[in-house]
Amino acid sequence: RSNMSILPTFLRRVSATRALVLRRRHSDAVVKSMVRGVTEQHKELLQKANSMDFESEVEQVKVFKQLAEYELASRVIAELQQTEKELEELALLRGENELHSLVKEDEEKCLRKINSLQNHLVDILVPRDKADSNSAVLEVMAAVGGKEASLFASELFEMYQRYAVFMRWKFDVLSTSKNDLGGLRHASASLEGQGAFGFMKHEAGVHRVQRVPVTESLGRVHTSTSAVVVLPQPSEVDISLSASDLRIETFKASGAGGQHVNTTDSAVRITHLPTGFSVAVQEERSQHKNRTKAMTVLRARLYEVKRSELDLERSKQRKGQIGTANRSEKIRTYNFPQSRVTDHRIGRNVHGVEEFMGGSTLLHSIIVDLQHKDRTETILRHVSNQMT
Repeated sequence: RSNMSILPTFLRRVSATRALVLRRRHSDAVVKSMVRGVTEQHKELLQKANSMDFESEVEQVKVFKQLAEYELASRVIAELQQTEKELEELALLRGENELHSLVKEDEEKCLRKINSLQNHLVDILVPRDKADSNSAVLEVMAAVGGKEASLFASELFEMYQRYAVFMRWKFDVLSTSKNDLGGLRHASASLEGQGAFGFMKHEAGVHRVQRVPVTESLGRVHTSTSAVVVLPQPSEVDISLSASDLRIETFKASGAGGQHVNTTDSAVRITHLPTGFSVAVQEERSQHKNRTKAMTVLRARLYEVKRSELDLERSKQRKGQIGTANRSEKIRTYNFPQSRVTDHRIGRNVHGVEEFMGGSTLLHSIIVDLQHKDRTETILRHVSNQMT
């Protein structure tokens, strides 16, 4: 949070009107206000440091610490201003016909660079969630709608498996619980890859499906829901577990799976005694592999608790992601009769529900839009907090 000490002075200069015009590319007005504020504050700090007029040693340490925080932002600002100057100089050459194509090409390069530098500056001053770069643990659960909900949960799980292939992540099934129709009551998986959580966290919530179930004999459209939870996978450094805090039990696997079912103690249940969290896995024939998978889920859940404690805004995040899983609490609706997917958070409709469920370009485009929305809201939240 040290970078946040930069924010108070200049963000108060950003009006609410300017803040509201933030879109996919950050508003020029907002960025210019940031530049103005950082430049003025940096100048004041330099004057203070050069004068060596400090009331105490504590104040001296604080001033030099703030100066260090400004260094990167100041370098980006200097490059941004130089590029803007180059753009202004190019504008003076537009009238010369023989240089028109070259000037246009250079202007486009400058504009791309300015946009990149603006975004970089915002990223420096309003840091992103550190967990965005982590791998993720995905959980999909049937909610309201009985067997149809479990069938839809199975399709969602397969959609994310295909999306992992599209994103070149490793998708490792951790646990599944199926009903007699082959639908999923619950399933979890590990998605290993750079930035998996940063993308997948926007899929957390209640997903609603509207269609004629395979069990419906009269052709009526039913509405069902499935819930998705996405947790960041911690590194070994993030979560340290003591053996004395764990109760590890083995038992015979149940369900389909061949001769090893009910004959060997391959299934594993791990309970974290301080929190009471319990994870059971029986996917693999190997007890060792099941234990490893159970630890992956347990560590992710404990890491989320740790993150929640450090950031009250994310407290009870897992519950907040799925609410009560009622039909009215949805983030996205999959309407099969009309072949339409509606994401209610951004008000966007996508036609071609089957293609969307393929887990590639259409799903990715929605997730990217959600990332931009989330980033904009994060910036606006910081702006609002600092202006009040």
